[in-house]
Formats: sequence, structure tokens, C-alpha cells
Amino acid sequence: MVLVQGPILSKSSKKLSKKKLVIIGSFILSTNFVLFVSHDVVLLYAAAILFAVSNGLMWPSVLSILSKCAGNDPQDAVQGIASSFGILASIIGLISGGILYEFFEESMFLIGAGIIFLAFIMSFKILKLEYS
Repeated sequence: MVLVQGPILSKSSKKLSKKKLVIIGSFILSTNFVLFVSHDVVLLYAAAILFAVSNGLMWPSVLSILSKCAGNDPQDAVQGIASSFGILASIIGLISGGILYEFFEESMFLIGAGIIFLAFIMSFKILKLEYS
């Protein structure tokens, strides 16, 4: 994540808009979850790397878009609330994911991939988003 949010995100941000980074990150994340079903160690390491890449590209870009949409005054509040909800979603997601994994086992990753792929499709709507 340090490498991704440092030099990789810096170079990517110069070539691609934040909106496109969100779209690319969500696509990589959905693809990544399919790899988690594998029992091949190399694919699992690849999935872990892709997980870091997708989150490293996507999350800072989402926060940047949110702060630009908020305008100048409430930027700190918007970023703080977004970070808080992100942390809450991580906690709830990890707990519920662990419980659901007990029932669905590896297929839970495919269900997650499907949900994230839907988010990827919906993320194209941000291309129409305009902010100051």
C-alpha cells in the first residue's frame, strides 16, 4: 500500500483523472476477488498485490472527489466523515464476511466479486460528475 499510494498513485494521477482511477481500482478489485478462490499460492499472492493496488488507487481518489464536491468550507468534515464510514464499513465487512464465509466458503469471494463488479459498473456515473 505504501508503494501504491506513494510513487504509483503519484504517477497515475498525472496521467489519469481521479474518476478514472476509481473506475480502474474497482475493476481490479472485482477481478482480484475471483483470484482469492484459487488454491494456488502464486495466484493468492497476486490477489494480495492486486488488492493493495486497487485500494491504493481507489480510496485516495474517492476521498479527493468527495472533497472537491464538498467545496472549500466543509472539506475537512467531509473527509473525516468519509474516513470514519470507511473504517466502519471495514469493520462490519470483515465481521460479516467472516460469518458468511462459514456458510459459503470460497464461493463467498465470488459473491463479493459480483458485488464489487456492480460497484464498478455504477462507478461510470462519476464520469458525469462535475465539481469546482
